[in-house]
This record gives sequence, structure tokens and C-alpha cells, in this order.
Amino acid sequence: MQMHILKKRRAELEITVSSLARISKVPVATVNRILADPGTVKFDHVAAVARVLGVDFVNAKIKSVERVLKDRALAKAQYVAKVVQGTQGLEASGVDSDGYQKIVAVAAEALLSGKKRKLWDED
Repeated sequence: MQMHILKKRRAELEITVSSLARISKVPVATVNRILADPGTVKFDHVAAVARVLGVDFVNAKIKSVERVLKDRALAKAQYVAKVVQGTQGLEASGVDSDGYQKIVAVAAEALLSGKKRKLWDED
């Protein structure tokens, strides 16, 4: 039996069910049902999970695994950079726009060079 696209994509991205549920805002039990048989779940939930996995059913497009990973690394890197910027701002030594972009670039590169699982862990 062939593995359906969402289950296969989850394996390719190395994202845990709990991380997928957290990021998609769909309950863990529902994500498990989606991965077992997406036809038994409301389309909105399937679409939310699919979106995190880089699958757009509405427009019939699938992002490459690399693109999904890069997008996630960038989003997480921006989060990290904002935390750093906020901390430095509290110390009255915030970074300028160029410094912020450098922090984002370095953090994204570090996330992409490590284990994929770090991309999906809690922020």
C-alpha cells in the first residue's frame, strides 16, 4: 500500500506529530487521524496540517522539501533574532537593521546545518 502524501511528507521533514499539531493548531488526535486516513477529518484541519507540510491542496501545489525547511528555518531565525533584539534593547544596545539581518542569516544557516528536528521544536 502506498503511503499518502501527508504521511510521506511528515517523514521527509522529520517533524513530530506533536510539533505538527502545535504549529498547525490542530489537536494531536486529529493530526494522527489525518495521517492515518485524511478522508475522515474536516478539510480545514487537513488543509492546516498540509500547509505546515508545504502542501497546498487548494492551488494543487507542493513546495519542495528544501523550500519548506528553508522557510521554517527563516521563520525560526527571525523569532530568535527578535528575542536577541528585545534582550539587547532592554540593555540599551539594540542592533540596527543590518545587524538584525545578519543575526537572522546566521541563525537560519545554523538551523539548516543541524538536525531537522530542531526546526520543529518549540520556539
